[in-house]
Amino acid sequence: MDAQAPEKWKPLTAMPDGAEGWAAPGFAELEAEWAECRQRLKAGSPESRFLDGWLRERVRAFALETGQIEGLYTLRRGVTEQLIAEGFAGAVGSHTHEGIEDRTVRGLLEDQEAAYDMMFDDVASGRPLSAYMVKSWHALLTRHQDTVAGIDPQGRRVQVEFKGKGQWKIRPNNPRRPDGVVHEYCPPEQVEPEMRRFLDLYNDDIGHRNYPVNAEAAWLHHRFVRTHPFQDGNGRVSRQLMAWAYIKRSLPPPVVSAQGKLTYIAALEAADEGSLKAFSDYIGDRSVETVRGAILIAQRALAGKLNRPNGNGGRTVGDQYLPPVADD
Repeated sequence: MDAQAPEKWKPLTAMPDGAEGWAAPGFAELEAEWAECRQRLKAGSPESRFLDGWLRERVRAFALETGQIEGLYTLRRGVTEQLIAEGFAGAVGSHTHEGIEDRTVRGLLEDQEAAYDMMFDDVASGRPLSAYMVKSWHALLTRHQDTVAGIDPQGRRVQVEFKGKGQWKIRPNNPRRPDGVVHEYCPPEQVEPEMRRFLDLYNDDIGHRNYPVNAEAAWLHHRFVRTHPFQDGNGRVSRQLMAWAYIKRSLPPPVVSAQGKLTYIAALEAADEGSLKAFSDYIGDRSVETVRGAILIAQRALAGKLNRPNGNGGRTVGDQYLPPVADD
């Protein structure tokens, strides 16, 4: 391919043939073990609250990493685990390499966590996935984002005001990759019918076919981000759609970390080239790690071992978080 030739957008397609066999190796057994652990934990008990505390940390990790992958901020070393353990109320601009305003970085983190919770409530309500729902997530995810990257008439990269939060885009948003290739997304005039097709395919078929969860998550994530229906924030929404597939089945969703961004992007690009299975396998590998971790915490709780270390050097005992002890 000519290095300067545009990568043309193509209308989204349904789930590929054979996706029924894409389950991550061993995941079915892990899913059954996780369900058994949850069933044995009495709601509201100290053991259940201990597990819930760990799951809330996974939510914060998901929220924190999705913004880093998007390039909204870059957290300093050691801060990530602190915020996962302690929550986002103490987040300040000095935690970022960019020195973002305190209000903005805290708002971005809290909005991303709130959008996850909104999605969780949408699953619990039993409502089908809808344009209104996706737009609501987007409006919340971008609430504290004031600008987006743009190109001025002279071809220079500039920051422009972020308009149209929670609304389909009205202008093209085709990025130029480092190799010079223009990555062409769905043109604005096709967004409405494409998103209608996306939702119809999912609600009328894919969401009811009992595909392996990693295959369903890969389809949701890739087909949405390949359409790129919003001016900005499409990656955050697509990862939330990935989580939707897992939450719908009472599973903790995988966390895509900024540290593994290159592998994540490579798997997405493989899907762009026609191998959705490669992206499904990537998600499946991450989900195996997540569910194994969840099972280990649940088993500790069932054994009465209600204490665990936090990544920042602190410790959780029961449902109480104990911060790390400062050196004298």
